[in-house]
Amino acid sequence: MAASGPPTSVVPFYDLSALHRQIRPELDAAYRDVLDGGQLILGPRLAQFEQAFARYCDVRECVGVANGLDALQLILEALGIGQGDDVLVPGCTFIATWLAVTRVGATPVPVDVHPLSYNMDPAKVRDAVTPRTRAIIAVHLYGQPADMTALRSLADEYGLRLIEDAAQAHGARWAGRRVGGADTRPPSASTPARTWARWATAAP
Repeated sequence: MAASGPPTSVVPFYDLSALHRQIRPELDAAYRDVLDGGQLILGPRLAQFEQAFARYCDVRECVGVANGLDALQLILEALGIGQGDDVLVPGCTFIATWLAVTRVGATPVPVDVHPLSYNMDPAKVRDAVTPRTRAIIAVHLYGQPADMTALRSLADEYGLRLIEDAAQAHGARWAGRRVGGADTRPPSASTPARTWARWATAAP
């Protein structure tokens, strides 16, 4: 026997379909193009995406990888960060930020976040730096840019690499520049290092 009681209704807390409703035909066409082309990895569509996303992020290059964890791991490996190194990470972030550090053998060191932005608090960074610290990963969380001016100043002061994790804030700007294109060079470098933009969605 069914339980009696007041009628219930479903509250639509978050309508995910609304995110892509206006561009659904364009997305459907893109999916069909990839599936009908039969090339699901690499190929001209990935190259087109990399070029378009680099332009969008105001950087020279973009390298498409499977996901944001892989992107961060590759950046850390390219910078020579590994066993015995510490990397400062926000205390509040998606787990991939921390996992990328452990994947290369380094140790993630949490830095508390600002109570308003939930991004890494630059005021807490200085106390977390040790002789083992090699890099800072600044995560732009919930569409809000981290304080890149202060973090860049601290990275320069201590000779650290500054890496941006912009997976949750594509399109956001800090000081007029789109997030995700930080120069990772150390302060003493004489030539510009390649800039990296992290993206967390696998591209066809």
